[in-house]
Order: sequence, then C-alpha cells, then structure tokens
Amino acid sequence: MFSNLAIDVALGLVFIYLLYSLFVTILQEMIARALGLRARVLSKALRRMLDEDRHREDLGYFGKFTFFTWFYEKGWSVVHYFRPFADAPILKKFYESPSILYLGENTASSRPSYINPATFSQAIIHLLRSSTTERATDTATIAAALEENGLQLGSHTLTHIRNLFADAGQDIPQFRVQLENWFNETMQRASSWYRKHCQTWLLIIGFVVAGIFNVDTIAVAKILLKDKTVRQEMVQLASSRSYNYGPMIDTLQQHQLMYKDSAFLRNDTSLKAFVGDTSVIGVYAMLRNDAGDARNVLGIHRDFSAAHPYGLSHPYQSNGWMVLAGWAITAMAISLGAPFWFDLLGKVVKFRNTPADSK
Repeated sequence: MFSNLAIDVALGLVFIYLLYSLFVTILQEMIARALGLRARVLSKALRRMLDEDRHREDLGYFGKFTFFTWFYEKGWSVVHYFRPFADAPILKKFYESPSILYLGENTASSRPSYINPATFSQAIIHLLRSSTTERATDTATIAAALEENGLQLGSHTLTHIRNLFADAGQDIPQFRVQLENWFNETMQRASSWYRKHCQTWLLIIGFVVAGIFNVDTIAVAKILLKDKTVRQEMVQLASSRSYNYGPMIDTLQQHQLMYKDSAFLRNDTSLKAFVGDTSVIGVYAMLRNDAGDARNVLGIHRDFSAAHPYGLSHPYQSNGWMVLAGWAITAMAISLGAPFWFDLLGKVVKFRNTPADSK
C-alpha cells in the first residue's frame, strides 16, 4: 500500500478540518437562527427592491469613495437590525399585507425567512390595488395605481415596475410573471449575500473554537511530522471515521443546515428543522466525541497553571504569535466548509490506499 510522510500529515490535517468545520457549521446555524439572519437578508433584499437606497446622496462628495460608503452602509445595517422598517415605508406595508403577515414562524420571529415568488407578486398586486380607487377592470386599476403612485414608490422602483407592466402588455397574469422574475433574480443576489454572512460567521466562530479547543494548525503539523506513533494513530482514526461522515453531511444537508451552493433562499432550502432535532443532536454528540479523540491523539490540551497562564503548555506552542497564526489558519480552513474537506478527505484516503504499482 502506498504511504508516505506528506500524505499521512495531509490526511491528519484534512480530518481535523472536516471535524471542526462540521462542528462550527452547527454552531453557526444556531447563531443564524437566534439572530434570524435569513429573515434579515430577505428583508434587506426586499428593501432594496421596494424602497431603493434612500440615503444614496447623504454622503455627498464622500459617497464617491468606497471607504466611506462601506462604513456608512454598515452603520445603517446596525440601524436596520433593530429597526427593520426605518426609512422603509413600502417594505413595512409589504410585510403588513395579508399575504405576508402570518408567514413568520411565530410572534418572536414575525418576518419569514422565505417568500414564494408567487406570494411576492400577489402581495405587490394587492398593494397596488389598495392604493387607488377600483376601476372597471383589474388592468385599469393597476394602470391607475402606477400612474398615481399612491404607494409613493421611489422613482427608480416606480419606473421599473411601470416598465414591467408595459413589457407584460398590461396583462395581469403576465405582469405577475414579470414581478416573479424580478424577485427571483434579486433572490439569487440575496443568496450570495447570505453566503458571505455565513462565511464571515464561520471564520469568526472558527477562530474562537480553534482558540478554545487549541486547534493550532502549525503545532498539529509539527506533531504529525515528528511523531510517527501519533501520525499512525491519527491516520487510523481518520480512515476509520471517514465513512461515517458521509451520512452525517447528508443529515445536515437534509435539515438545511449545510449547503453546497449559495441558493439559501429558495423554496427547497427553506429551513424546516430545529437545531434541537434528535438527529442533529446525535451529529453534534458524535462530533464532540471525535474531537475529543483527535485531541487525545495529538496531545494538545490547554493546561492552565502559573507557568502557563494561557494554557499553552505544549512545547510546540512556546511562541504566542505562532499560536495565533495557527488558530487563524485553522479558522480560514474551517470557513471553506465541511463538503470541501469531506470530498478532499475521500480523495486523500483513496490515494493513500491505492497500491503504488497502479499509480
């Protein structure tokens, strides 16, 4: 069987990254649910669609510079976290419309994390109808609503909806299709925004977890390079456990806690499971056990004492800056996601177990 030092070290590192990326993914989902990140990203996308950017000109000359606009937009993100309908009257009317009002999970999470495109177009049609006096036909009513602008839509949004109505030939069913296409295109962008949020949280939580569990990539690599016994035990652990992680990842994907693509806001990825589900608790428990086994094999523990106030007692962790760098590398690796490391682990195991004469 083919085996060498580099492959064994790589296998050990990949297994650790897979283990902790799964662990951090569950923690990240807990935070996402607690903060309602999906619902907030959806609100952000709808705000941009319906209320435009009402603060586009606030910075004046400084608005030309990305540095200032980035901080300014972050400031408004904080405002919208606590006051989601601040300076967004159309968005507030949209969420208060009968089609949307009771789609939230409960009173505490009153805004839904997913809206069907057909529901979106229906709500817009209802808002337009209610903004003017009813005419003889639906078409005449919608045309009058867009002409009068009783909803007080922003100029860009109003122009765009008028263009959609004209493109539909003022046919209401076709107008709804145009609205749904607009919604779907925006949701594709919103999915990438949510993906960036997730990656940022994975990076932050990954660094915290790396620090708490002392998952120092640099120290781990040194141990695997220099200690043959530890290396063999880690390879054995990775090889024996790798087959269990396929069903584990499938479980998380079925519960919409992990995705390979960025379509987080589509109907087939709407969250239907609580982190408290029995199957997810089982995954979490298995990860904790495997994490404990891996740390026992590597022997990197935090031993707080007078001589080691930060708990960094391992001889390979004498340089604090190198330890921070090792934790940072671990966090960046974790942010790549469990599916990436699972696929790579399978390839490394297969390559290692392939006879040398067949390569």
